Amino acid sequence: MTNRRSARLAAVATLAILTLMTGCVRRAAVRQPENNRPAAEWSDEFLRAMFQQQTRGAFDPLTDDRRVRLLQSHLRLSPSDVTSRMELAAVYENYRQCDDALEQYAEVLRRAASAATGDAIGEKAVAGLGRCARISRRSAEAIPVLEAFLMQRPSAGSFNELGLLYDAMGDLAGGERALREAVSRAASRNEESDRLHNNLGYNLLLQNKAEAAETEFRRALELNPKSATSRNNLGAVLVRRGDLAGALEQFQATADAATAHNNVAVVLLEMGQYEQSRGELVKALAIRRNFAPAMANFKLVQERIRGRVETPKAGSLPVNRGPAPSALVALTGAASPNQQERAESKTPED
Repeated sequence: MTNRRSARLAAVATLAILTLMTGCVRRAAVRQPENNRPAAEWSDEFLRAMFQQQTRGAFDPLTDDRRVRLLQSHLRLSPSDVTSRMELAAVYENYRQCDDALEQYAEVLRRAASAATGDAIGEKAVAGLGRCARISRRSAEAIPVLEAFLMQRPSAGSFNELGLLYDAMGDLAGGERALREAVSRAASRNEESDRLHNNLGYNLLLQNKAEAAETEFRRALELNPKSATSRNNLGAVLVRRGDLAGALEQFQATADAATAHNNVAVVLLEMGQYEQSRGELVKALAIRRNFAPAMANFKLVQERIRGRVETPKAGSLPVNRGPAPSALVALTGAASPNQQERAESKTPED
């Protein structure tokens, strides 16, 4: 009995040490074996599993959330209940379990295509499918599901999501076709949306169709003059078309003068016009001395200029002439390089 008690104490001490090593004090994660075996008989595999559970934490939303368990049980009995399936998808998405949410949204669309399901549920499922597919990078899987749904229940909003999925895959021609269909359907029903025109314009901008993109962004602003997204996108197009004064006017409508000059500089930087870009950054820094995005971009421009004129040393790698990282700043002010541009200024609206 003494030996057994000593062995049990030794095992408990081992668990305590492992817990301290992970910095975790969640005792709820340390559970006794289901068969109540003495501690001396615990296997290495069992101890390793308990240690891994300690490092992960005690709560697993897919198994420990009571709502998830109840909804899963209900859907096993009533798989055609799209309302409950939408609720489960929303819970998954709230936990950032986008793969699981994607499967539920896809199943809703498969069932809603031919069932007497309300348009509101279908539109929400389409939006959820698009969000989760882009986050999880599964656009290729989501497109056939959405196209099958559109054959039965076409709408402007659903074609817009289809266009965004094609864009996410890099199929800009497919994206343009879907986005133009979205704009056309909305116009035929007198339901034009600045969001649809902005997304089509952004697709055209990615294809270097600057004149057509400008038309779409200007139409978006006619519908919603307060849209900072469309205005910043129009500013980017105007820089590419050589209208720097017009671009500054658009950028200054959404931010201060220093930010506007920085944004013009970023587009010029991406176009390879380094000296002009540097001139705009000098103006931005003259207005706001310690403007972090402009300072970061100024360093990039200087590196590009030096890389263009300096002869690489023997045996060195060739100078990278690909697109430069950038820090385009939108409404909220200074942001991390290469993030604010895509997150707020040029990314199409979902």
